Amino acid sequence: MSSATSSTSASEVEQLDRADLVHGFSNLHAQATNDVVVISRADGLRVTDHRGREFLDAGGGLWCMNVGYGRQAIADVAAAQMAKLPYFHSFGLFSNEPLIRLADRLLKLAPPGMTRAVFCSSGSEANDTQIKIVRRYNNLLGRPEKKKIIARRSSYHGSTVGAGSLSGLPMMHATFDLPIPGILHTLSTDYHRRPKPIETPEQFTKYLVDNLTQLIESEGPHTIAAFIAEPITGTGGVLVPPPGYFVEVKRVLDHYDILLIADEVITGFGRTGSWFASPPLQLKPDLMTIAKGLTSGYFPMSGCLLSAKVADVLYADTSAHAMFAHGFTWSGHPVGAAIANANIDIMEREDLPGNAARVGVYLMERLRERFQGHPLVGEIRGKGLLLGVELDADPATRRPFAQYGKVGSLLSKACFEERLLVRGGHDRTMAALAPPLIATRADVDEIVARLGRAIDCVTGEVKATGLAA
Repeated sequence: MSSATSSTSASEVEQLDRADLVHGFSNLHAQATNDVVVISRADGLRVTDHRGREFLDAGGGLWCMNVGYGRQAIADVAAAQMAKLPYFHSFGLFSNEPLIRLADRLLKLAPPGMTRAVFCSSGSEANDTQIKIVRRYNNLLGRPEKKKIIARRSSYHGSTVGAGSLSGLPMMHATFDLPIPGILHTLSTDYHRRPKPIETPEQFTKYLVDNLTQLIESEGPHTIAAFIAEPITGTGGVLVPPPGYFVEVKRVLDHYDILLIADEVITGFGRTGSWFASPPLQLKPDLMTIAKGLTSGYFPMSGCLLSAKVADVLYADTSAHAMFAHGFTWSGHPVGAAIANANIDIMEREDLPGNAARVGVYLMERLRERFQGHPLVGEIRGKGLLLGVELDADPATRRPFAQYGKVGSLLSKACFEERLLVRGGHDRTMAALAPPLIATRADVDEIVARLGRAIDCVTGEVKATGLAA
């Protein structure tokens, strides 16, 4: 194993990376020749690599940098907590004060009905935990067959064996023998790619709910335990549900006594203009998954919030096997909890959910103004500071690119050359935007200008290479 020193040159650091690291969600074979971008410092919305190149991070890292980079107050809180209590576990009867105060705070911020919190280290871990909670819940109710979970295509719920199975992205399943048994998938809320006979959002809602109902009935309602959904799908394409969708979904789930899990990993903590995206969308969860914005990426921390409906069953168990035999070494880490509290302090003090709502409206307006009538822009969608610009081969007919991967690579490269970092979209060509919630109108103007130049560049390359044919 090689090790770098402070005097190691930029090129040597890059070579060490190629020799030693396995990068997630990357083409491993191509790493031998691809450039390595080693980020060395960051402040606000901007990150700088070890070669001095500054980038405008319009993707918020991995959708998580809600309060922005370089918050000294968070660093100070972390240092103070490390000096006082750097670590202790939360197994059995043990706890710590930052964690206790965080749990109480989250349950007050969460949608009505959440009464208990379980902590983990990542969104993937938290959704794995949800699978186990759902299984235990039904076992305690004497329903051993009621274990299947329905997720949606184009969804992203993590990358572990369990969470990766929930995720509705084929590229995550193909070579890992996923999904595991008991995980099913229904249609996504992709109105832009709706079947041609559907002409209105209301018709689309009915179409989706009818499909879900048919799946439940074909599998047998007595076997379906839960339905998991992101309020607004993030990684899979920034997909906003049509009006009334979650009201109708909840009606069906209640009829068949199926739990509803809201995955608020991306949408939580102000991202869509409110503390959580569920209430404005009339999504009333039985369980909720949180991560990312919980600490704004300053510490690995996530959690599951449980409604009274679920928690009461778990806490009523007095059997010989009553132990809740689940947890992780770093569950409820005191430093993570202290950072989360400091992060929420900033969000409350600066009204970052409100800023996301206001600046998000401006960003949507500027995007629609810049790309009105653009030959490649098929749809602009989203809410708050979670927006997506999708490219089509023919926007008039909503025809996607046959080689969306190649066009997506061109878009990624063009944005990089503009020193603009954006998120992509699986199985489609798009620029997904999720800048820190501190973004200003001036930041928005710069994001739109850089993205505009990048998409114009792609337009010329698509025309020259015939990729739109």
